Amino acid sequence: ANRAFERIEFRQEKEKLNVWTALLTLELKYGSADSLKEVIERASKQNNPKQVHLRVCEMMEREVDAAANSTASSSTSSKADVIRRADEMFTKTTLKFKSKKTVWLAHFKYLLNNDRHEEAHALLKRSLKSLPLYKHIFTVSKFGQMEFEFGSPERGRTILDALLARHPKRLDLLFVYVDKEIKFGGDSTKSSGGIGLARALFKRAINPSFKSSSKSTMSDKQMKSLFKKWYRFEEEHGNNDSCELVKAEAKAYVERTTSAS
Repeated sequence: ANRAFERIEFRQEKEKLNVWTALLTLELKYGSADSLKEVIERASKQNNPKQVHLRVCEMMEREVDAAANSTASSSTSSKADVIRRADEMFTKTTLKFKSKKTVWLAHFKYLLNNDRHEEAHALLKRSLKSLPLYKHIFTVSKFGQMEFEFGSPERGRTILDALLARHPKRLDLLFVYVDKEIKFGGDSTKSSGGIGLARALFKRAINPSFKSSSKSTMSDKQMKSLFKKWYRFEEEHGNNDSCELVKAEAKAYVERTTSAS
């Protein structure tokens, strides 16, 4: 590995990190805790430290997955050791780079993917105390998306609903929510499944609750984007009737805004 470093040009950061990753993999598999720590420190001096720590977290997460899927012959204590080591690495990484959202997101995914949702939700609260305010919306949105993918769609809905209620003009949040419902929301043949719930999100955005403040009204440009997204959704997942419904809603909106002006 050391000879390979000498042949890598300075600008080839990705390739250099890949070589260090190979060395870290060997240390993780065959070395001791001290030797791994030493290589992590060396790698951090030669590469982006955050990326080095995230690589090690990824490797340890794969070890946890492998231990969980291994045969019953593996001892319970060895599996516990693998989990403990990964837990320690993720915790160390979030403490070391607590202002970086990517390390928190990696930790969320690790916990949710291992059915540790209570710990993940507690970690989300901790992350918001450390991250700058401008990163909060993105972080909470990603957590809600991860709940859909790795945890519980119902918990994901609770998070994204609350986020949309606070930021009703954020179409990016709505569209991400719709996409997650389509992919992970459940049986698409039922109205309570992902497609039906995604459709309900569009209808709710077009006709917001009477409790909504007038300040939350979207601009004409936003409404145009919303109708276009809804229509494309119905073309792919609906039928002629549902497409006609979108056209009717768009026409009604234009008539309302025209008469109000």
